[in-house]
Amino acid sequence: MKPFKTITKLLVLVIITSNTSKAQQLNKGSFFKNTISTHLYLIGGMNFSKQSITLNTYNSKFNYDLNDYQKNVFKPAYLLGVQYQNKINATSNYAFSVVLNKLVTGTNYTSINKLAPFINNFTKFKAEDQFIMLDINAYLKQLIPVGDTSKYKFYVVAGPSLNMRISEQSADNLIYTSYNRYYLSGNGGLEFNNQGYYTLFVHYKYALNSFTKAPITTNLNSVEMGVMIKTSNLF
Repeated sequence: MKPFKTITKLLVLVIITSNTSKAQQLNKGSFFKNTISTHLYLIGGMNFSKQSITLNTYNSKFNYDLNDYQKNVFKPAYLLGVQYQNKINATSNYAFSVVLNKLVTGTNYTSINKLAPFINNFTKFKAEDQFIMLDINAYLKQLIPVGDTSKYKFYVVAGPSLNMRISEQSADNLIYTSYNRYYLSGNGGLEFNNQGYYTLFVHYKYALNSFTKAPITTNLNSVEMGVMIKTSNLF
């Protein structure tokens, strides 16, 4: 009888252990679903960017025909990222996002060099026009009380951003290490939330310091637009 009792005890122990393991897995899944996933969003969209460049007293051994580089327009590219969002109170939210930005920029030279009658409209500095950036953003989102806010919500958003260049400079600018690794920007815009299913956004990013080193001053500004989808609606 002792072997039978021993086997019975072992079976009971296995069943209890199995049930405990399943309960722990369910609790972990519920924690992610209810605590993290409900506040985490995937971001995708487009950006439109332009640099305004002032050379000041900058000088180099290079000359570039400005007609090839003066592109005073906002050029399109794309962005991907994630955002964590939570409530402060019934009308205010806060959010943190990490976004990978591919930037293709227009270049507006505000100072132009001339050497009449031989050379017209040239520059000593060739601005980069493509970057890969990693942006860390913080936002305060304030509800705009219009319409039926139980279904559709409009928010005005604002906050700072730390923008880090992760792509390398071109060979021309590596000689003088013209670009900084980081620059700061202030962000503001509007967001539209459709019953919690998705959020459409339009943000404007205004540079707070120069993207290039002194004496060159470069302000890189962007318009971002896209969609955010809650991960709990996807998984």
